[in-house]
Amino acid sequence: MLTHVIWDLGETLVTPPNGGQDLQPLDLCMEIALRSGVVETLETIRQSGCVQAVLSNTATSDSDAARRLLERLGIASYFTFIYATQSELDDNKPEKPDPVVFELVLNALGIQAHQAVMVGNSWDNDILGANRSGLHAIWLKNPAVAARRDETTPVQSPPWIVPVWDVADVPQALGVLQASTGSEHNLMGLSQD
Repeated sequence: MLTHVIWDLGETLVTPPNGGQDLQPLDLCMEIALRSGVVETLETIRQSGCVQAVLSNTATSDSDAARRLLERLGIASYFTFIYATQSELDDNKPEKPDPVVFELVLNALGIQAHQAVMVGNSWDNDILGANRSGLHAIWLKNPAVAARRDETTPVQSPPWIVPVWDVADVPQALGVLQASTGSEHNLMGLSQD
């Protein structure tokens, strides 16, 4: 049963900082804004009963800076756990797609991989990372935000990968995943007949 939605941050929930990397703490990057439809989508998922978390590769921002950003944007209350890797400038720190960071989040949430879905815009980091770690994934494939360098690495199925065009499409994709996993918990009211 899918019980948890783990979100990427940059280009998934929010716009990126100037220059694309957080060279100062995220909460100090006043240009960062919510992407369209995020609040409505988070609220729909909350009402479905799913627990939500954030897993984000960051350059200098720690998890506290990410939380402060989400508080400034008015959406921190949707997330029970927020983890920022602070790894993009340090090759010695693990980051997505390394299974270690997915395992860290799963352990913090107290769940198994098959209970979660990762939502993100990066095929290489979010989607392949989740797939290799046993999580289902929803790929935000809108060309304005989607990133993909790796065209050849095979994926395992299951877990399943569902492409969507926009954040607003995530609840429907969750319904498809729920139906495909035979879950009794029906997220979006979709029939499982």
